[in-house]
Amino acid sequence: MTKLFAVVGDPVAHSLSPLIHNEWMAAAGLDAHYARVHLQSDDAAQDLRAMRAIYSGLNITLPHKVAALSAAVEASAEAKAIGAANTLVAGERGWIAHNTDVDGFEAMLRAAIGEVRPGLRVLMIGAGGAARAAAFSLNRLGAKVSIANRTVENARTLADQLAPGARVGGMDGLSALAAEADVVVNTASLGHALVGHAGGGIAGLPAGEGRPLLDMSYGKAAEAVLGPAAAAGWATHDGLTMLVAQAAAAFVLWFGIAPDQASALAACRRAVEARG
Repeated sequence: MTKLFAVVGDPVAHSLSPLIHNEWMAAAGLDAHYARVHLQSDDAAQDLRAMRAIYSGLNITLPHKVAALSAAVEASAEAKAIGAANTLVAGERGWIAHNTDVDGFEAMLRAAIGEVRPGLRVLMIGAGGAARAAAFSLNRLGAKVSIANRTVENARTLADQLAPGARVGGMDGLSALAAEADVVVNTASLGHALVGHAGGGIAGLPAGEGRPLLDMSYGKAAEAVLGPAAAAGWATHDGLTMLVAQAAAAFVLWFGIAPDQASALAACRRAVEARG
């Protein structure tokens, strides 16, 4: 019997996860299929529990990552610490929750700068759900973290929970924080707000002087941030490497097989280019 897997979110039509996973499943000769599930729900945790009767594994995207953790009967240390799950694995008693966004973020960071040395100065922009895995990862890697966010109190809460000792500030202080950073990571959905607006970019971003600037999104949303940043001298990187790496970690959890990330990344870039 064909095993079923899916990505669950709202919205989800744009997701490249089916492209990635179905290619890997075919390459491994697995009798499995991966689909998209658009879930709008007042009780997503209960809906995700019910999906265990049909699916052998799920990837979870916004806005259901917190609900995914609640839907599970077990959870990894990373998922518990972050307070959210992006991967559910079928267990005997129910779902087992994981957060492979940590693997994805670390792969993106290493692709941009190589090995991460303790004391690396990283400015994170944003303090929402997407920032939590990055903050957890950076703290584990021994980085010196700063967080700039529109609501300073949210940045302070994130620092207290996942990046003790991090400097925090509002977006009006971004320029000073970025000037001192070795790397800037945009975790906020700035690009989505900037798409279609003249100029775009991150307000107050200083000259990059060749330093890396990473954006967790990809496609038009990432380009709205990364295009102006590149013009200002930053070495820019979008989130496709993170997307593929977190998918690969999920694939290993489901099947115990390490897939070909390079081919999946190339396929994703072709798909993004085709979308224009």
